[in-house]
Amino acid sequence: MNTSIWEFVLALLGALGGGGLIVLGLSRWLGEVWSSRIAEKLRAANAHDLERTKAALLHEVESHKIRLKKSEFLFQKEFEAASSFSAVFRSLHPGFNHPNMDWYEACDEIAQRLGSIEKKLEHYFSAFSAVLTEEERNILSDAISDAGYWKFEVINGVVSCESSEAAGTLYLKLKDFDSKLIARIRDQASP
Repeated sequence: MNTSIWEFVLALLGALGGGGLIVLGLSRWLGEVWSSRIAEKLRAANAHDLERTKAALLHEVESHKIRLKKSEFLFQKEFEAASSFSAVFRSLHPGFNHPNMDWYEACDEIAQRLGSIEKKLEHYFSAFSAVLTEEERNILSDAISDAGYWKFEVINGVVSCESSEAAGTLYLKLKDFDSKLIARIRDQASP
């Protein structure tokens, strides 16, 4: 059976003549040329798309790196602000002058130092207001105002009941402020 197929193919080629072989060869060559041109165009288009995608991803990565660097910088400044305020706040505590010292005596001592407390808070505010939230700036501004107002109610070391109570309230506000700053830093540091 194989011999009859080959005989048929040879008879067909003989009938078409040598021109058929030439046409068949040219068709094959032309098909290869077209397919290689089309493949080259597709490769070029794909390479262009790939480069464009790479450039977009690279730009996105660089933007993310910049945002991350800024975030790290801001976190560092916020950490410094929280640490500095904790130091300021600890300096406000009157300490214990005798074993039976009570809250009211502590408030009297705080009231006697309201002038220096005002200056410490103003110094802190001027150094770190840029990294504080608006709410935190308002709390600190109010505390500075309160210290500035009530310092005049202490005359020659004599503390009025009102200024002692205001000093206690100020101390508790600043204690809460200190806790909020530390909580904000810890929240940012948590995954």
